Amino acid sequence: MHRPKRWAIVTAMTVAAAGAAGVALAAGPAGASPAGSRALTYYAFDINNGTNDPGLVPVPGSNPNAFAQGDELIINDQLTTTHRQAGGYPIVGYDSGVCTLTRLPEKDARQTFANCVVTAVWTNGSLTVQGAVPFRSQQPESAVLAITGGTGRFGTARGTMRVGFTKEFKVLSIAVK
Repeated sequence: MHRPKRWAIVTAMTVAAAGAAGVALAAGPAGASPAGSRALTYYAFDINNGTNDPGLVPVPGSNPNAFAQGDELIINDQLTTTHRQAGGYPIVGYDSGVCTLTRLPEKDARQTFANCVVTAVWTNGSLTVQGAVPFRSQQPESAVLAITGGTGRFGTARGTMRVGFTKEFKVLSIAVK
């Protein structure tokens, strides 16, 4: 087995972990948001996927090349807009968090799950999200996380954040009420 690529396939939560791991929030199909809410979308780029990547913190005594129950994945992303400007995506914030592997497949099971808690931070507020992220072949799959708190412009926020993964970044779609 190879060392798992920590959400390098995109950021894992343009936002908390969410965004914090880069985090984009959306409650429905892309671009849709429930009545009475506003939709925000961000890209999250993992800034620790190089040779010093602290992404996977294996359980002591386990094989660092394979997932083990209790392993942690560190989330550390830059949050950007979704529109390219001058050859790049302007950075508007960051996210920080951790995902703990809580379920590993047994012989006939096909799904691995991690419980993630991530905080996305912008200059005018922050959001914290939490939820289960499924993995297949040690790669994260799309998930919907609950907004569990916020500060500043997000002080009374409630809603969900959908995190999707690409090879280069995470897509965070937030539906805030």
